[in-house]
Amino acid sequence: LKKKIDIIMLEWWASMMRKYKKSYILINIVLLLLCAFLLTNIMVFKYSSFLFLILTLLVPIALLILILGYEKKKRRFTYELMFYIFSYSIVFLIVTYFIGTFVGFSKNVYKLNISNLIHNIIPYLFLIMVSEMLRYEVIRKGEGSDLAYFLVTAVLVLVDITVFLTTYDLTTSDGQIKFICSITLPSIFKNIALMYFGKYGGIYPNLIYRLLIDLKLFILPIMPNFGLYFDSIVNTILPALMMFFVYLNISFYHRDDDERISNRKNPFYKYVIYFVLIFITLALNILVSSSIKYSMVSIGSGSMSPKINKGDAIIYEKLNNINQIKKGQVLVFKKDGKMIVHRIIKIEELGDNERIFYTKGDANEKEDGYPITNEQVLGVVKFRIKYVGIPSVVLSELFK
Repeated sequence: LKKKIDIIMLEWWASMMRKYKKSYILINIVLLLLCAFLLTNIMVFKYSSFLFLILTLLVPIALLILILGYEKKKRRFTYELMFYIFSYSIVFLIVTYFIGTFVGFSKNVYKLNISNLIHNIIPYLFLIMVSEMLRYEVIRKGEGSDLAYFLVTAVLVLVDITVFLTTYDLTTSDGQIKFICSITLPSIFKNIALMYFGKYGGIYPNLIYRLLIDLKLFILPIMPNFGLYFDSIVNTILPALMMFFVYLNISFYHRDDDERISNRKNPFYKYVIYFVLIFITLALNILVSSSIKYSMVSIGSGSMSPKINKGDAIIYEKLNNINQIKKGQVLVFKKDGKMIVHRIIKIEELGDNERIFYTKGDANEKEDGYPITNEQVLGVVKFRIKYVGIPSVVLSELFK
């Protein structure tokens, strides 16, 4: 009886191994064909369309589910990774936009309107979803197959390349280098990191990452003006750093498995952190974007002490009617490309809503030796926030 049981178990194990091998072969063949198809499109047809990519990815997903079935696999670290990815992504956005307050911002070519929603945001949202569904299907059904992991990563890098295929002139060497630095390398690192996140946390951490980091391109009105190559470095390093931090946290859970307290048992503080970080990010983005009536700027000198000190931040109001400005108010204006915050000591009326302003820093002995015209005026100071601008000023001086 024991021999018969052993034989039955061996036969069952052999059949399971054959089944797994067949599934690996099928997955790898599908992914190889998909790679070849996308490469052909990039090299020959050079066709870029959200609908085209969505349909291209839906076909292998449907094949894998129909042939190999659909089974739900619970990932142990799903909730933990969701929390970490969300937190790291929000911190990244806060830091980059904070640095943008002194390196400058560039306006987004995509405007948040109905046309952009229909043609870019919704299609890209669907593309994100099907991309992560394909990644998750391969992780579940090809678990243990390094080749499958490599191929699905290659496929999704090719998808990113196809999306931005027309953004650079690839007929020139300069365009090719820029495309590799700004699109290809960040995509490779991003997809490696997402594969790691998906292996331990499933689809949801990946969706959070992509909604916060990738989709911002089509939603936020301004982007920090780091420059092409510095921006490429940031976008390449970010997923690698996040993967490293996630690895450290997962290692910690493995080491202290019996004593750890799951984030799921204390959800309240997580939600508080979520809302605080979201509020800070949105407020900062709105204020520095100058897209509303009020805007914010850090003070980099002591010329207005003691009323406004170096390292403070001021919120100024943009005025539609220049005649509302009065003597004694603190004016925000531009002179030779620099933003200056000084007090008005004299106003000259030229007629037809034309005025000239003369200013002076409270701590300066002499008045500014130049008049300020209507076109140079940005607004008048309404509030001062102490010490908020110190990090921005310090970073600015370090860069100089």
